[in-house]
Amino acid sequence: MIKLDSLSFRYDEADDYALCDINLDIGKGEFVCIIGAERSGKTTLFRLLNGTAPRAFEGTVSGSLSVDGQDPSLRGHMATGEAVTSIFDDPDSQIISLTVAEEIAFALVQRGLDFEDIHTRCTESLKLVGLSGFEHRATGTLSGGQKQRLVMAAALALKPKVLLVDEGTSALDPEGAEHCFALVKDLIKREGTTAIMIDRSIELALRYADRIIVLDHGKVALSGTPALISQNPKLLASLGLRVPLWLDLCATLASRSLIQGDLPASEAEALAILAPLTAQRETA
Repeated sequence: MIKLDSLSFRYDEADDYALCDINLDIGKGEFVCIIGAERSGKTTLFRLLNGTAPRAFEGTVSGSLSVDGQDPSLRGHMATGEAVTSIFDDPDSQIISLTVAEEIAFALVQRGLDFEDIHTRCTESLKLVGLSGFEHRATGTLSGGQKQRLVMAAALALKPKVLLVDEGTSALDPEGAEHCFALVKDLIKREGTTAIMIDRSIELALRYADRIIVLDHGKVALSGTPALISQNPKLLASLGLRVPLWLDLCATLASRSLIQGDLPASEAEALAILAPLTAQRETA
């Protein structure tokens, strides 16, 4: 579905590469999270995948890139949008309609869907993001979090082959951010969508992703399943990422030989590991 072979990109007039020699192969229905600190290259990767670079964000591409059999850097954003739906970090830059229902319907009309199908998709997608009853609400009156939910609803309604999300949880509270990840996971299950989410939350990536790619200064610093990524908390911290407290605690205890085996990949696993230690302390 998505293949990158020695992909590099340098913005015009920049001294260094924003991305350097990236190799990546993502299959249909896979959920991949891209994480990294500021200037790690994750947004540049997003721009290349959705075709906004190098046309809107000018620069030089080398290597090869294929999304659903086509090269977005050659086709551009509009043509790439036939298969790829993008969610940007700033919802105001994406919302173009006066009302919530019109915003969701806009792309569906362009694709030639009939009125009944558009109405059904609009109703269903708004329910999924918690905006039922907002159909006639003016988009300009929505809060930042509501706008982010609207953008997500519009994406879900399209049932895309590929969904790209760049910091799509930035305007959401912790509960809303987790709901966003859960919605993407559900979309993958229902439609076989391939999803790439760029986000700052290691914890949510560990909980929901099939695979995590950690970027650092344009290069892949770490790649693997959540179970593999969770074994490297020191490296994650050294790259400027916030390690979940439960993982940091388990790593500290492991360094003191107080727990054995692999580090946990979720809070639930961490609690199961820590439970015997808590019990020992209570009986001491």
